[in-house]
Amino acid sequence: MLMWLLACTGTPETPPEPGLQKVTLALNWVPEPEFGGFYEGVLGGHYAQAGFDVEIMAGGPGAPSLELLQSGKAQAAISAGDDLLLKRAKGIQAIGVWPAFQDAPNGLMVRDPGPTSFSEIPEGSQVAIELGSPFQSFLWEQQGWEGKVQAVPYTGGVGQFLADPAMIQQAYITSEVCVAQDKGASVRFLKASEAGWNPYGTLLALPDPLPEWAPAFVAATEKAWQAYQADPSRANQEIGRLNPALTPSVLDCVTQAQAPYLVGTAGLGAMEGARWQQTAATLVGLGLLPEGSSPEGAWQPL
Repeated sequence: MLMWLLACTGTPETPPEPGLQKVTLALNWVPEPEFGGFYEGVLGGHYAQAGFDVEIMAGGPGAPSLELLQSGKAQAAISAGDDLLLKRAKGIQAIGVWPAFQDAPNGLMVRDPGPTSFSEIPEGSQVAIELGSPFQSFLWEQQGWEGKVQAVPYTGGVGQFLADPAMIQQAYITSEVCVAQDKGASVRFLKASEAGWNPYGTLLALPDPLPEWAPAFVAATEKAWQAYQADPSRANQEIGRLNPALTPSVLDCVTQAQAPYLVGTAGLGAMEGARWQQTAATLVGLGLLPEGSSPEGAWQPL
């Protein structure tokens, strides 16, 4: 697992204060703007002002954020709605309390001009995607692609996509789309939510049962994300330092591209039972959760 650590109490100009609640926040991916509000929470002193000494632990492919939460090596973790439900079914004791992304930030990236919807992807196409992932299972089931569209292993980055103009690949609006554009490719992003796949993304999870400090931590997180939306420059500078592959132009592109996904139609940080029910029902339909599975107890707005 790749790992970058950012630890800070107080503002960058003030020393740490004694007596703060220590919280290690385990991310499920490398430092990127999709976590911008959490970095702002540290750098801007929002967590410290609320009584928290927060250390951000960033991961990489397959980062076991919820497992780190379960083991006590982290006190907070980032996941996604579908992953949380699947991990809870395997015994992980975690509750989703605050989603940074209202609309799922993942989807498929195609060339522009090219397909404008999932239904327009022609038979015989190759799609580079994480094989066996819930999203891949959903697409092939929902679109009837079995035997018609070939899933090939996603190797990371945009190399496959740039090398083959006919290639389609999984992508996040928070990463690959802007990276490909920065390298000169004309792309179109097909949002997962437009196909009906829309779990909450960049979901803050805390231990189950919730610690007594949970409401204060969620309130500080929302305040930090509001500050990031107003001015992302401080957090993006730190993210760029931690992840030099993200150039200033890519950071700016991602920040603008992800903005509508953060608020959706319900607003920043909102959670609705119907969305959780839909995610659980989809996973049951795919055979990834047992019949009768419910999201009850998996999420709690604070």
